[in-house]
Amino acid sequence: MIMACRRQIPEAGEKVKELSGSESIEMRYLDLSKINIIHDFVDKLQKDNINPDVTILNAASAAPRSRKTESGQDELFLVNYFSNFILVNLLLKRELIHPDTEKQPRIIFISSDSHRGSSAIDYNEFGRYFTYGVSKAISNYSYFKLVLNTFATELSRRINKDKTNVQVNAICPGPVNSNIIRETPFLIRIALRAIFSIIFRSPKKAAQPVIYMACSNDFLNRTNEYMHMFIPKRMDKKVYDESEGARLWQESLKLWKKLDKNAIEPVFNQ
Repeated sequence: MIMACRRQIPEAGEKVKELSGSESIEMRYLDLSKINIIHDFVDKLQKDNINPDVTILNAASAAPRSRKTESGQDELFLVNYFSNFILVNLLLKRELIHPDTEKQPRIIFISSDSHRGSSAIDYNEFGRYFTYGVSKAISNYSYFKLVLNTFATELSRRINKDKTNVQVNAICPGPVNSNIIRETPFLIRIALRAIFSIIFRSPKKAAQPVIYMACSNDFLNRTNEYMHMFIPKRMDKKVYDESEGARLWQESLKLWKKLDKNAIEPVFNQ
């Protein structure tokens, strides 16, 4: 297992080794707020001949306000959506994830049921940095989950035109008592921590449906599935709009080429 993280290297990996009793765990540096680091990460996977059977895209930011990254993009946009587009397309282009109807590699996006009811994708804001505060940051978390689910659906549509070559699924593990709110304003953070500790699930429990989706034979020949914890559900209807998915793909590719001199032409660009 490769843990791709930007912090707690190697402490987090050593803890997992201790708890699992397995030495087959490796940590590698990955910061999704930096596009060049994504390239470095994929380059090293290719150099080491690593072909992931299961790729779980879990990273998310809950910054309390707009924050510009070195590429000029807002951190929430980059980490919660756009870097996933870049990373997955690099893995597919380099054939590190290789479509195979028998082995069926799995790509799992960690989403949120809060994507329901979010506004449609606003292409006037797409890839444009502007300042905002706490209220917009809170709504953006749900909004970018809608964008992420739309991308997952479009990716599955492109890879699996006639049969399941790669399982591309999304899951909401439920509300998790994590440290994602560590940067929120002090008083809000105190209130949220109280709510988290009482209502939200522990990371250990929240991981269980993700492990199920990653490992179970129940998902053979199934793609573009969505679960809320262990319950299969339909996503927000906007996610399934084919014209919206195609537009998101093309707008994302156009932005990638604008920002990154090492951008590639995706293998599933048609």
